[in-house]
Amino acid sequence: MAKAGGYWILMMQVFDLGVPGPSGNENDTYVSDDAVYKVNNLMNNGGIVALLEKILMHNVLFPDTAYQFHGFAGFDGRTVQPVLKQVRVANATPATQIMIDTYMAALGFEKAGDVGRFSNGSFLVWDILPRNVLVDAEGDIFVVDAEIKRCEVAIQSYK
Repeated sequence: MAKAGGYWILMMQVFDLGVPGPSGNENDTYVSDDAVYKVNNLMNNGGIVALLEKILMHNVLFPDTAYQFHGFAGFDGRTVQPVLKQVRVANATPATQIMIDTYMAALGFEKAGDVGRFSNGSFLVWDILPRNVLVDAEGDIFVVDAEIKRCEVAIQSYK
């Protein structure tokens, strides 16, 4: 289906997306002038549906760094890896934890235990650390990677 729709990217072609950037446990990144492409291996997400739910939550909470679906990469007949695209925040540096804490408080989140862990009663967000949060020259904060789940209390009150 991805091939028929023009969304299939051969693994050897992911380098055409941009220059290889920092990679983590679940994403290999490729950086172009205006975007960061993340090729997700689905190892930490529990499958594609869980990844898409996480992306939707990220896009609701952090619309300035919303993910767009770009396609699927993989080895024909063996692997499928979603390719996500985010706007590249140019000339940015890692935010300090104080900047992050202040930003999250402004969004209505409270600290929830460990450093970089926050909750607003509806969502629990963690891994909000300097390696995943950028600040640009104007002082604007951008969350580029976060772990997110709905809070059980919020789910129960929703039902």
